[in-house]
Amino acid sequence: MSRSVVASHAAFALAAVLLSSPSSHAGNPNAVKPSDYATTPVARYASMDGSACLQDLRSRGVPFSPVPSVAGVDTPVRMLGSLHGVRLTQLGRTPDEALNSDGGIADCRLVLALDDFAAKLSALGVVELGFLGAYRPDASGNARPGERHPAGLAIDVAWWKRQDGRELNVLRDFQGRVGAVTCGPRAQPPRQQSAPAAQLRHLVCEAASDRLFNLVLTPNYNRDHHDHIHFEVRRNIDWILVQ
Repeated sequence: MSRSVVASHAAFALAAVLLSSPSSHAGNPNAVKPSDYATTPVARYASMDGSACLQDLRSRGVPFSPVPSVAGVDTPVRMLGSLHGVRLTQLGRTPDEALNSDGGIADCRLVLALDDFAAKLSALGVVELGFLGAYRPDASGNARPGERHPAGLAIDVAWWKRQDGRELNVLRDFQGRVGAVTCGPRAQPPRQQSAPAAQLRHLVCEAASDRLFNLVLTPNYNRDHHDHIHFEVRRNIDWILVQ
């Protein structure tokens, strides 16, 4: 068995702690409330007021610039530079263009979670996180106030680049199936077994086991996520969904 597949199985085992609760939430059997939810990083970040969140970013030395006002975003900041040596690269934007892109805006609470995630990614040899966008208005009106991209609390990640130059691309490498379980004791294998597919699941399940986000939605969730993984911090809830 390859080292990457062994690592992936280890991540599944870690995530089992998160996903073992029998109670479901949000109408999805994979959404659970951990018994220790109140002590998780995502619960702490979601409950922060804006000034405390900004102070935490500053104390960590996270590169950001405050944004005066963005409709629907409680504490908007613009993500800049790298986190723990992991570059944040927005698809189709040069670094200069990204500085003026709405997609590079996020709520402060999401950036705290991303900073934690980047520390884990860096330890795993990741040097770049490629994302489609974070903040964006919702013309459809499907997102409730304080949720998802219109609140700046979600980011869609399309690829990770490793120190050795290899890229893990969600569209090409995840090999998911809608409805399949991604992490935990009931995790189902990718459509085609490969080292990149196992490594992608390892990254996702690491975030799940560390309780950094309320929602981690992969191509296993629905067809809309076929080319990215959605990471979200959500306020005023007490459950986590990883699929």
